[in-house]
Amino acid sequence: MLMFGILASAAALGAGLRAQPADQPQADAYPIIAELYDQPDRYSGETVAIYGLVIETMPDSSFLLQDVSQHPLRIVANGKIQAAAGDQLIVVGYLRARAADIYLDAEAVIKTQVVAGGGCC
Repeated sequence: MLMFGILASAAALGAGLRAQPADQPQADAYPIIAELYDQPDRYSGETVAIYGLVIETMPDSSFLLQDVSQHPLRIVANGKIQAAAGDQLIVVGYLRARAADIYLDAEAVIKTQVVAGGGCC
């Protein structure tokens, strides 16, 4: 339920995300990074929301985001978005795929933190 709330917040930031009933998020809008590399034509030019950990920042205001697939993706922030190594983020943006160069052109970021466990004690 927590993840759905996070994804709903990401959807609110990404105006281009496709509409879906509140109780049924559309899986295509929330791929893991490995899916973006595996099927770049499917997602190219589409708005997607991904969650991950910033593993490296670059001087050109871009950064590498890594998710559960353990495959980093370059996020191009265009100076609009600040990120530091170790940040846990949900990034909403447009996937750009030009030959072997695949990256996400970021439109919005939600800083978040996943806390292990849940429930009692």
